[in-house]
This record gives sequence, C-alpha cells and structure tokens, in this order.
Amino acid sequence: MSAALGLRKYQVHLLPLLLILINSIIGTYCYKVPPVTVEPLARGFRVSIPDESGVKSVAFNVNRNRNFTGFEQGDYSGQVHEPHNGRWQYDFVKGTLAAYDTLFLWTNVQHGTAMYRDQGKPLDACELPGNYLPRGCARVVSEIDHMTREQSSSVGSQSEPCDEGSETVMSPQSGRPLCKGQLIFEENFDQLNESLWQHEVRAPLDSIDAEFVLYDGKAQVRDGQLSIEPTLWSNYRPDLPITHAQLDLSERCTGTHNRQKECVLVTSGPIILPPVVAPRVTTKESFQFKYGRVEIRAQLPRGDWLIPLLLLEPYMESYGQTGYESGQLRVAMARGNDQLRLPHGKLIDGRTLFAGPVLSVEATQREDFMVQLRRSVHFGNDFHVYGLEWSSKSLRFTVDGIEFGELTNFVDTGLNPSWRRSSSPLAPFDRMFYISLGLSVGGFGDFVDRLRTATYEKPWLNKHPQAKLNFWQSQDKWLPSWKQPKLLVDYVRVYAI
Repeated sequence: MSAALGLRKYQVHLLPLLLILINSIIGTYCYKVPPVTVEPLARGFRVSIPDESGVKSVAFNVNRNRNFTGFEQGDYSGQVHEPHNGRWQYDFVKGTLAAYDTLFLWTNVQHGTAMYRDQGKPLDACELPGNYLPRGCARVVSEIDHMTREQSSSVGSQSEPCDEGSETVMSPQSGRPLCKGQLIFEENFDQLNESLWQHEVRAPLDSIDAEFVLYDGKAQVRDGQLSIEPTLWSNYRPDLPITHAQLDLSERCTGTHNRQKECVLVTSGPIILPPVVAPRVTTKESFQFKYGRVEIRAQLPRGDWLIPLLLLEPYMESYGQTGYESGQLRVAMARGNDQLRLPHGKLIDGRTLFAGPVLSVEATQREDFMVQLRRSVHFGNDFHVYGLEWSSKSLRFTVDGIEFGELTNFVDTGLNPSWRRSSSPLAPFDRMFYISLGLSVGGFGDFVDRLRTATYEKPWLNKHPQAKLNFWQSQDKWLPSWKQPKLLVDYVRVYAI
C-alpha cells in the first residue's frame, strides 16, 4: 500500500511538470508568422507584424514588382531587435512607392530558440492602408490628386464624354475615363525632364545575353532631340585600367535583380570592365501603361555592333525574372553594321528593321517572334517614326505609318507554362509596361557566332569567358565604323486605344 501511495504522489507531482513541458513545446513549435502590414509613409514605407510573447527578433525582406525565387535578401531588407508600441516594425525611408507597384515579402522571425520564415501574399501599393498612398492611386490625398489631374490635362485629357471608350490603362491615373485616340503621354525633348526620365546606373547581369556596356552617364538634349551616345571606357574612367580595377556603383546603382553583380564591377583574369559606357533612361518610376499606340521618331545609330534600345519593359515581373519570362517589347531595332551577313549569307545589317517581343536569351532564338522589313538603305541614315499598336488581341508594328507585321499569340508557344494563368493569348504582354531608351553594344543575345562584316568576322564567341576582352582588343576594326553612333530621339508619344 505504501508503494502504491508513493507512486500516486509521484504522479501527482509529475503532472504539472508535464503540462508545463507540453505548453512550452506547443508555444515554441506552433508559432505562426502573422501577415505583414505595409503602410506608406510621407517618406518611404513601414513594414510590421504584431508583437507576441516569445518573439526575439524579426527580419523583413521586400521586393518591388518581382517575386522571390527563394529566401534570399530583398531589394529592401531590415532587422528589428525590439518591438515598438506592440509591433515589430521597420521603416524603409528610401523606398518611394508608385501606383501599380506590387510588393513581395518574406519574413524571418526568431521565436524562442527557433527560426520561422513565411512568404506572404503580394500586396498592391494602391490597396495599402494609411494617408500616403502613391500618386496616381484612386484614394490619394486631394493635393496629390489635383496635381495628377493637372498632369493628365497637359497631355490631352478630355472634359467631354468619350465617343468611344478605351482598353488602355495608365499610371498615374488620369482621374477620368480614357477615350480612344487620347494622347496620354508626350515627350518632345525640349529639355530632359528628370522627374519623368530616370537614368539607369548598372552593369548588365553576367548572364548568357549580357551586353558589353555599362549603363551610366547623362543623356543629352540638343536641338529638341534626346541624344544617347556611347563612349569608350578609357574616356569614361581614364584613371581605372580596363583590365585591372574595381568599380563600386552602389551609391548610385539602380540595379534590382542582383545588386552584387549589377553594382560592383571587378576584373579577374580575362574578365575586364565594360569596354563601352552609354546612358539609358526609363519611365519606370513615373509612367506605365497597358495597351496603347506608341510612336517614337528616332534616328538609329550607325556603327558595327551597335543596337538601339526603343523598348517597353515589364513594370512587374509577373511571369518570372529570368530569360525574359515576363517579356520585353522592341518597338524597333536595326543593327548598326553597314554590312552584316549570317554564316549562310543572309544580310541582317542596318537595312533590316526588326520589331517584336524578346522572349529568349539565346541569340539563335531572339528573332523567332519578331517581324522584319528589308530596305535598300540603312535605317540609321534618317529619322523614321517607329510605331507599335499594342492591344489585348495583337501587336502591330509600323514604320512611317506603314504596317509591316502583326503578332497575335504567345501562350500557345509553350515557352512558359505560367503564361497560361492569364486569360489573354497575348501573355506575358497583358501587364503594365514602361518605356526605356538606350543603346547596347555587342553581347551574346543579338549577334550569333560567325557573322561577317564587309572586312572581318565577328571578333568574339558567345558565352566564351574572353568574349568581352576579345571585343575590346578588336576596336581597331569596329571603332572606325562608328561614324554616327548616337541614338537620336525626336519625340515619344503614347495614345489610348
């Protein structure tokens, strides 16, 4: 009897200890990271989660307009070690949000001795709480909304009812329905409006289609024309030898995909600094649209291995971040070479105009979905008006008002299964895009191997570690051909359709 009584007493004393242990296990291993709240501020934005017992630290990672491929560092990253007013919060004061931004987030929480990660749902900037919504959102404060309406009226907004509505969407929003044929964007380059055009500062990613150029420098406006002119590295930074130096652009760098590669340039063995530097400007932070008619009056560059960039680029990489999964549209492109032949003899020099989507990094597949037009004179000899009518049903391309090609379906190509998520056969071109103007040189994506000019063969092999070096060492062959290496743009206009 005494032994049984002792066992019962032992069990009675053990029970509270077991309950404490069970509660501890449940408290530790059943923690769930709560949804992140994002609130725009007068300057930047705040991310936060509520405080809970046991939380030791919180790290936030945020990407704008591109999803995470894993639990990597975001465009914006911050860690907090103490809660404030019942919340774990971090203020990103340099992160100005724009209408139609989508934020992708993941959060790392230390709860007790365990770490918890959670990837939240994407958040649209115009649906965030607070009083500082981005300019162009329907619920902005009255002063900003008034400024938006003034800007809209300056590019042709109409006070009368529409004769015919439009499927075009734009940001900033106009404050009233768009009418078919309405001019929604116009730039005549009387001066360079740097609140409208932002300069890119970055190196192309070291991928299988990387150009031999660093995007930096200021585009110039002369005689009412935007001038984008390439310069040699030796003129850009004569103090830094191209074969043995390091350049850190991080203070000014605009790269977002891989800042270590886009913002820090390091030589190593045959890896040299970019032989050419050229400006590149975009409307990524100021104007985006979906569907419309684009007109760009421009004179394309003349010179071996030069590529003009008259582009529409995806504002949010909805369908993926690699291999042009989210697409790119070339309003027009003609290679700068006066004469350039494929190995089998076909001419693809500056007398051949290409236009259409870029959906592959491979040079051999780059033009599979492009339309083309061959003429007897180089397209860089004079100004032409290059046009794109982009609707929910098709892409139609024109030069000087004459149509030379139409494209209607990309989903059925099977290139990207994620395009089938869209109800549009034109995916990935069913999202917001922005305008980008620049100049590219060489690289792997626009020039297949064994091309021949009138006097020499292409001096580099694609994907070869010494490709950039071989190009630079051959400048005595290609530099004399740069008689008119500038991209000149007279105007850019976008109309609702």
